[in-house]
Amino acid sequence: MKRMKKTLALALTGVMLLSAAACSNSSAGSGSSTGSNSSNSSGSGGLNGYPNQNVNVVVQYSAGGGTDLSVRGVLDGVPDFPVNFSVANVTGNGGLIGLTQVANSAADGYTLGVMNTDFIINIILGNTDLTVDDFSPLACALMDPFVLIIGNNENYSTLEEFVAYAKEHPGEIVIGETGTGAAPTLAITAMENALGIDVSNVTYEGSADCVTAIVGGHIDATFAQPSNATAQVEAGNAKIIGTLSNERLPAFPDVPTFAEVFPDEIDYEMMGFCIISSPAGVDPAIQSYLSENLRKGVESESYANTLSSLGMQTENLSPEELSDFLDQQMDLYTDLLSSHS
Repeated sequence: MKRMKKTLALALTGVMLLSAAACSNSSAGSGSSTGSNSSNSSGSGGLNGYPNQNVNVVVQYSAGGGTDLSVRGVLDGVPDFPVNFSVANVTGNGGLIGLTQVANSAADGYTLGVMNTDFIINIILGNTDLTVDDFSPLACALMDPFVLIIGNNENYSTLEEFVAYAKEHPGEIVIGETGTGAAPTLAITAMENALGIDVSNVTYEGSADCVTAIVGGHIDATFAQPSNATAQVEAGNAKIIGTLSNERLPAFPDVPTFAEVFPDEIDYEMMGFCIISSPAGVDPAIQSYLSENLRKGVESESYANTLSSLGMQTENLSPEELSDFLDQQMDLYTDLLSSHS
């Protein structure tokens, strides 16, 4: 993907400073400002003066995590935006507190949030009355496929060998997962259903713990986003043998996709994703304006560097493409959770 170098403008009028300060003081959660400022608001002509105050972005997880860093990275990459983006970390209830705050905010383009994999799963599990229709997708900060990670094992070292061994030794391979309803757990179910294999599961607190257990020889494999295993892979203590994406990952070009190896059985993608979104009902012109600018942030050189440092990736999809993607993810997880129950 071609990355264009962006220049961040720093000038801001006194009136804009007062407006930004007032909005910052009213932010919920632990907030901070990010993005670029410009005294030239000619880019918002025809939008009835929008934007004329900070745009608040609610991230439903703590500062410093993958979701937070990826969203902030996109916002930092947006060039010449007339006001600040002010990030507020509003945590709790598996991310639903922050998303509910966004859904209940005024549909004026001044409050944005993040739809993600956990949100889709919470909808299907009935943990919230919110739906994807309560939001309008604008730009994709993160689209990081799950990968199958194994330890050093004399019985298999490729995806084909792994599946063949699993078929010959049902229940023998032990895979670490992160709890009922969690995406990595559902990735195991999807693999078993699609390939006709049977493995044993062991639950850990998080994906990093699963990778540690692989290196320690306590389990044989796990599904996780690649950033969880990059250090151990580079050290030769673990190996990524397959990715649940349509295309090979730029960071791991030698790792095949599941669909590539099993084209007749695998026809889905599974990934951790973060989609910056507005509440439903925001004026279409404002949505288009926000999407255009946020997607410039996704394409920025600074964000390319952020993704590289995190060992993650994304795709710069349009709002229409993102809506289609969300529909596909809803269908996929509905099927998986039904078969997993």
